[in-house]
Amino acid sequence: MSDNKPSYLSDFLQSPGNVSLLLGGVATAVFLSFPYGLLGAAFPLLGTLALEFVACLFVPDMTTFRHWADTRRGKQHRVEHTQRVMGEIRRRCSSPNQFRKYEEGHRAIAQQVASLLELAGKKPGTLRLEDLERIADVPSEYLGLHLSLMVMDERTSAIDLKDIHRKLDHIVNQIDDPRAGSDIRQLERARDEYEALIARHQRMLSKRTAIEAAIVALPDQLAEIYQIVMGESTQNDGARLSGAIASLRLRQDIESEIAEDISGAIPSPTTKRTGDAASVRSAR
Repeated sequence: MSDNKPSYLSDFLQSPGNVSLLLGGVATAVFLSFPYGLLGAAFPLLGTLALEFVACLFVPDMTTFRHWADTRRGKQHRVEHTQRVMGEIRRRCSSPNQFRKYEEGHRAIAQQVASLLELAGKKPGTLRLEDLERIADVPSEYLGLHLSLMVMDERTSAIDLKDIHRKLDHIVNQIDDPRAGSDIRQLERARDEYEALIARHQRMLSKRTAIEAAIVALPDQLAEIYQIVMGESTQNDGARLSGAIASLRLRQDIESEIAEDISGAIPSPTTKRTGDAASVRSAR
């Protein structure tokens, strides 16, 4: 767990504001070195280092800075995850036209999310930080759901259920009527493996139906949240907004469950951002 803890000190040192501060101090030192020599350059350098030391002590623990750092880290993770999933989808597409359809679908979802986040920014307090992050994850998760379907299709095409059932029946017959020298334990193990394979296949088909429904419903869910946030806030709208956000959670639960079942075949989602909202809340 500690390995995943974000380094806010590192975030501060690499932040644009801190880099600008250091460059400004160096530039000032160089400028003053011409008329005053090394003594003139020493004062701005020492002042910059002192200011940097004080900032390193306090800024990384500030709630506002941690929120900024978590937001930037989340954006970076989403971009990286989207690129990885896009690469996996492109590799599995049979033609450029097929891949273009996924790109267009992702672009449409990303535009919906961008509009919703922009509207939420104009109405602070309408959505919680966790909800904003969950909504921001939607475009990359949309691609993840499509990739899950493609992986499922690959696994389904690689399994001949009729042949598996035939082999299973043969093994069951051998167990029921064993021949001399038969290893019953090995036969039972083979039977259990085939039965587990069939069960996994059936679960995969059921989950495929759930994923297809989640993909189709996603644009409407985002549109519903947008309409609620855009309208005047009422008690009933609060309940509707909670229900719409809960639908997004359900869709993300489906993707997480699928990712566990087909782990290794698709890139890991980056929604497990280290720190993020939890670290901000703890800092408060």
